[in-house]
Amino acid sequence: MSTMILRELKEVFNNDDFIKCNIKQEESLSSHTTMNVGGKAELFFEPETVEILVNLVKFLQEKKVQFYVLGGGSNLIINDSGIKVVISTRKLRIKDPIYEESELSEDSVSLNISSGISWGRVISCCKKNNYSNFEAFTGLSGTVGGAIYMNATCFGLSTCDNLISVKYLDVDELKICEYMVEHSDWGYKKSPFKDGVAGKKIIIAGTFKVKKGHFDSDFSDRVLTERKAKGHFRYPSAGSVFKNDIEKEIIAGKIIEECGLKGFKIGGAEVASFHGNFIINPERKASAKDIKSLVDYIKDVVKKKKNIILENEIIFI
Repeated sequence: MSTMILRELKEVFNNDDFIKCNIKQEESLSSHTTMNVGGKAELFFEPETVEILVNLVKFLQEKKVQFYVLGGGSNLIINDSGIKVVISTRKLRIKDPIYEESELSEDSVSLNISSGISWGRVISCCKKNNYSNFEAFTGLSGTVGGAIYMNATCFGLSTCDNLISVKYLDVDELKICEYMVEHSDWGYKKSPFKDGVAGKKIIIAGTFKVKKGHFDSDFSDRVLTERKAKGHFRYPSAGSVFKNDIEKEIIAGKIIEECGLKGFKIGGAEVASFHGNFIINPERKASAKDIKSLVDYIKDVVKKKKNIILENEIIFI
């Protein structure tokens, strides 16, 4: 299949477009996820412009080829057999190198940031320009698009809190659309882009409000220090495995610890000894099957011992 698709793509795309869509065959997806698991992609596309993304999606749809859209791979587990066709947004840019900026008021600006940009680069940009509002995301893995999709939340900040609008590709209509944020559409780890099949709406960029002249280096440093203390960077992981339920005062990590599951292993997957809500891949030998089995086991034990049903935060593909 891959040889035929590549041959036909060369006929459809001009040479410049083809060069600006990095294409890999039999690409290991484990190298594109923070958990370091996952099979191979028969074809792995990295479009660099919105125009190329649209043309690529149109081509694949005409050929009736299913595809999966992948961002930073920080909150998902890809199955061991892999995915046939993947479109990565990591190199997608609306503006180089980081963002388009517009004045909002005397003390604030908007930043229109490409979905493939990492949060490390966003924080560095804010620090350099003395912009505030994102200090709580210091050390957050993944991309801007992924955070919008999941409505990433940490240290009291949710992605939607500073979000003004989202530019996305409507895959069914093959149109570039803009969504203006309605806060009733959002909730804890919930966004209007998360419903339905992944790929129906491909996030291209998000426009965020930031304050001028107020970057809080002390808070940013405290966030990073706390992440390090909690072991966020020690081993490959996908971050928090289960959602907390703030209304019911259910903190997943605390519940898992009370059930005596810290350090429990299945295959190469292990409940972190330092954080009950982290599953780690310490020797990089875990399979997606190991992780899924461990997640199911944790849920079973917690249900039996605490009569609590944990809800997955990580996504299994």
